Amino acid sequence: MSKRLILLMALALVVGLTYTAYAEVQNVKVGGDILIRGVARNNFDLKNSNTAGDKEDDQTSFATSNVRVRIDADLTDNVSATVRLLNERLWGEENEYNSDIDLDLAYITLKEFLYSPLTLMVGRQELRYGNGLIVGDPDTNGSASSASAFSASAFAAVAADLSSRKAFDAVRAILNYDPLVLDLVYAKVEEKYVNRNDDVDLMGVNAVYTLDKATTLNPYFFVTSLGSNRDGQDGKSSKVYVPGILISSSPIENLKLSLEGAYQFGREVVFNAGRLRAFAIQAGGEYTFAKVKMTPALGLVYTYLSGDKNPYDNKNKFWDPMFEDQIPNSIPNALFPNSGAQVINVKGSIKPMEDLTLLANYGNYRLSQKIAENDPTLGYPALFGNYQIWRMTGKKDLGNALDLSAVYDYTEDVQLALDLGWFFPGKAFDKADGRRTANQVIGSMKVTF
Repeated sequence: MSKRLILLMALALVVGLTYTAYAEVQNVKVGGDILIRGVARNNFDLKNSNTAGDKEDDQTSFATSNVRVRIDADLTDNVSATVRLLNERLWGEENEYNSDIDLDLAYITLKEFLYSPLTLMVGRQELRYGNGLIVGDPDTNGSASSASAFSASAFAAVAADLSSRKAFDAVRAILNYDPLVLDLVYAKVEEKYVNRNDDVDLMGVNAVYTLDKATTLNPYFFVTSLGSNRDGQDGKSSKVYVPGILISSSPIENLKLSLEGAYQFGREVVFNAGRLRAFAIQAGGEYTFAKVKMTPALGLVYTYLSGDKNPYDNKNKFWDPMFEDQIPNSIPNALFPNSGAQVINVKGSIKPMEDLTLLANYGNYRLSQKIAENDPTLGYPALFGNYQIWRMTGKKDLGNALDLSAVYDYTEDVQLALDLGWFFPGKAFDKADGRRTANQVIGSMKVTF
């Protein structure tokens, strides 16, 4: 009899624990997406082949998959947890990097924490403020984390800009004083060695004030710091202070306008050593002809990112890209850092069918300042990019870019796309290297579930 009683009590305990575990979760939502790409890229070095008939450095083709699975759990009315897993890999590569499932998101949200206006978010989460000019991607939009499958593969140079990684390890305190919302953030961008002062940190405040139904003011102040013991810095620390403001307005129906200005000061010891004094301006507008057949839309964006005439003095005027998340054009985004250039983008789109959208984006690129004429290493002024160090002529004409896209909504959950891109190098590049046109074709399928 005693054995039966013990067995019954044990069963009751298991049922009770199971019931308690489920009772503490009010709602669980599972979702995600799968993005498959086929990519062909040519002449991304912008140069002639090193050997006659050798196209190894000029042409590449590959397929990638970006897979994400997300779980959102509501524990109580004010407590929730989010976890997202990520796998990024090149097809045909099977190793420890490509097969890994990485942690992409893992954060806790506490609403009405301590008092009703305060929401606390703690853990690995995406941060994106404004148009992504300052904060949006921890390794900038054109690169990928060293933990990424892409950066660990043999095709790191051609796939880094296709990474889906955007998350920061961060703590956010969001104060909602409608119509004012304050977002205070601290993020540990990189922890190199725990026992050294060599970390990369981000902290700041982002404010959004809804002036009226048409206008929003978005002032912000961010600080990024780099520890003084980081390799190659001679014990000097780097701190970049960035005050700025984004103004967004829709003065009439279907018209969107924005103007952003930011200033950087402090000391920079990585991107270009010296006393930092840099600035950025970005203005844009888009109008949708909602009542016209095929719903055409036109847009214009101007971006100015300051440069430096002489990178060898102690004054640094190069705009620090920080953690930008912008794609003016696809190929320049993969090739060049988001600094030292002025860009004019003219965009347009039409919908010839309900489920089909055609888009075009032309970009004109010029250097903000002529690059110094006497590089001590190469004997030429040089532009440092993700692919090469290019010899420059001292002129400002960087080149022109064109992106054409067709996006077809096969169903509500399945989207097919074809993207074509070109970059035509300008007179700023040394003609002796060839000034070859870079181009790419990307076909993709995305399923959201």
